[in-house]
Amino acid sequence: MIKPGAALWRLVLSAAVAIAVGVVVINVLRQPIAGETRSYAAEFTDASGVQIGTDVRVRGVQVGKVESVQVIRRAGQSLAEVGFTLQQRFGVVPTTRLAVKFQALTGLRYVEVIDPVDAGAGNTAAQAVTRIPTTMTQPSLDITTLFNGLQPVLATLSPEQINTFTDNVATFLSGGGDGVGPMLDSINRLTEFVSDRQSVISTLLHNLSAVSESVGGHSKELIQLLDWANRPIDAALSVLDEFRKSDLYGPQFTQAVVRLLNNIGLKYGAEIDTGLDKALTNFNDAIDSFKMVPVVWENIAPPSATGDIVPCSRGRAQLPATMDVLLNGQRVVLCNP
Repeated sequence: MIKPGAALWRLVLSAAVAIAVGVVVINVLRQPIAGETRSYAAEFTDASGVQIGTDVRVRGVQVGKVESVQVIRRAGQSLAEVGFTLQQRFGVVPTTRLAVKFQALTGLRYVEVIDPVDAGAGNTAAQAVTRIPTTMTQPSLDITTLFNGLQPVLATLSPEQINTFTDNVATFLSGGGDGVGPMLDSINRLTEFVSDRQSVISTLLHNLSAVSESVGGHSKELIQLLDWANRPIDAALSVLDEFRKSDLYGPQFTQAVVRLLNNIGLKYGAEIDTGLDKALTNFNDAIDSFKMVPVVWENIAPPSATGDIVPCSRGRAQLPATMDVLLNGQRVVLCNP
């Protein structure tokens, strides 16, 4: 029988082990930042999906954590202020940019620090920025509006592909980047394995037009661009039935017609002049044959009476006596040839 003291010690030991394991699991889930960190505050026009504990990354590597998210008023405008930490070896300067990106398709986001400087160099203290304005941040793109109606397409995409596409769209709308080329390339990759490309592109362009209404920079140019791009797509969608007709009356139909014409004698390479000449000649011969019918009819003798001997036109042939014996006196008449 176990003594009460031993049972108590076992209970205490089990509880200590459970607490230690719980602390380890929590630390793993929280992914604490190694080394010393520095605090920053960044202003976003839209911080959808960002919450306390969200990762702060540099080139995909975790270097900090979001510690606070709150709404502030500045110049009559509501902004999202995100407080976060960043490892001291990284510094934020006026050329640095912050962007909210997708971590997973479930809506998880992370804050990407773009072009940070090495704070250990010692020559960036004068340029260091601890409060980051909206001119240095890229807001969270509303993917619900952008991909509305494209759920089957989203099921085939990875977070990296969505990030690339939304980055290109947001960069163009905000007035930066290399122009419209990267965005159109992303649209091409988005519809690469889609059967109904016209429908997907039409829906995507409609959603992009809605997104551009709330973004500055090239918004006006984008609306004009979308209008130009949407015209041929709408025209193609309106004549889709003509493509079906072209397929229906295409090579298979014409091949059957060619075989039918060959069977009636109209083959490829036939000489039309020769064929018409033969046809007219045969027609003339037919007319001439009808002209000869009365002459032939006049030369036909009337039928003889029943039982009468049919007369010979060239006279009867005289049979020798031996033939009369063989015929035994039967009434057989042989005509001269």
